[in-house]
Amino acid sequence: MKLISWRANNNRGTTRNITRNLRGNHIMENKLLKYLECNKKYVINLISKLIEIPTINPPGENYEKIVDFLESECRKLKLVTRKYVTPKSVLDKYGVNGGSKRISLVADLNAGCKKILHINSHYDVVPASDNWKTDPFKAIVKGGRVYGRGSEDMKGNIASVLFALKALKDCGMNPKINIELSFTPDEEIGGRTGLGYLVEKGLVKADYAMSEGYSGHYISIGNKGVLWAEIEVIGKSAHGSMPHKGVNSFERMSMLVNELEKLKNKILKRKTRHNMREAISKSPSLVMGGFLEGGVKVNIVPGITKFSIDRRLIPEENISAAKKEIEAIIRKFNARYKDSKVNIRFVSQENPAISKKDSAFFKIASKAVKIITGKYANFSVMPGATDMRYFMQKGIPSIGYSASGGEKWHSDNEFVYIKSLVSTAKVYALIISQLS
Repeated sequence: MKLISWRANNNRGTTRNITRNLRGNHIMENKLLKYLECNKKYVINLISKLIEIPTINPPGENYEKIVDFLESECRKLKLVTRKYVTPKSVLDKYGVNGGSKRISLVADLNAGCKKILHINSHYDVVPASDNWKTDPFKAIVKGGRVYGRGSEDMKGNIASVLFALKALKDCGMNPKINIELSFTPDEEIGGRTGLGYLVEKGLVKADYAMSEGYSGHYISIGNKGVLWAEIEVIGKSAHGSMPHKGVNSFERMSMLVNELEKLKNKILKRKTRHNMREAISKSPSLVMGGFLEGGVKVNIVPGITKFSIDRRLIPEENISAAKKEIEAIIRKFNARYKDSKVNIRFVSQENPAISKKDSAFFKIASKAVKIITGKYANFSVMPGATDMRYFMQKGIPSIGYSASGGEKWHSDNEFVYIKSLVSTAKVYALIISQLS
């Protein structure tokens, strides 16, 4: 692969020497940070263009359009690009239907070094409701914020990462590590047909990895696990005037929910030893009824009722044990009420993921955050799941860091702070410039 040089032409010898000794050279560091502060129009324009490509998932719209746009932006930075299309067999395996081709873009900066820093961003966004005050897919820049669907999750981070690389390029600073970027689809539906596919097939490489996560002085180093299930309660329908001839599946569901509530109270007593940003997140969780379906008509005894379970696991737990706890309750319930039947189908499952701690990588990230925020870095586990887990599961030291809009992910009137776009770019730029 062709080696990339970002060395400035007007002062080659000086820049080469400064880059070689960057760790102790505050002059170049200050130049880099000043550049990012003075050129924020770039990141505002870039995120605005990204927001205005509505990559809604489901079903997965405009994927080809945004990949073409991102490829053009990467090539402006002299990055070498390649594309991968997730095969239909993989889409079928994970029940992904409709929408665009699942295209992933990978962009490389080969600095001729031994190690690789991989930075991942997903480009899909969740749908927007009708409750937005503005068009969710028309970027609005107002009051130090950029509004639009995906501004915080996570097109803002795409813009910040590319802004960081542009700053390094324009300042003539060559990284001491190879950089590999990936822009992937389908994180909002689990990521297995996006980054998960790339990692599984060995299409991307990493000695260190970064993806979305916390912001400010918080750095993500892990995710809780997730177990989603659909529970079906089968009774017997009957006329509403003769309920004794039926078995009310809704009432049986309510009884089952009471049993599951006991499990919920039990697991709430468990605590992780790992740091969580909020104390309440140190426990596992169990949410029922996010999805609820049942009944046909007011005067019919419901014969089938369905509801969902969203179980989040702390790092000390595992999927196998969590499934057994739920299945045991259902077996006992079925044995007690033989005139009804409860079925369970697990629709998604991911074990918790914690990064393998690499002292040099974590120290550099911590230092970058301290320089930019003025606060010591707080390494924490996130309650939600991100694509970062695919690298963690391979034992690759990984962290999550993102631009922030008050963490209103998926909400109406989503926004990101311009100040955070810039500060996030600064953190990424410092990490890239220091890592080797």
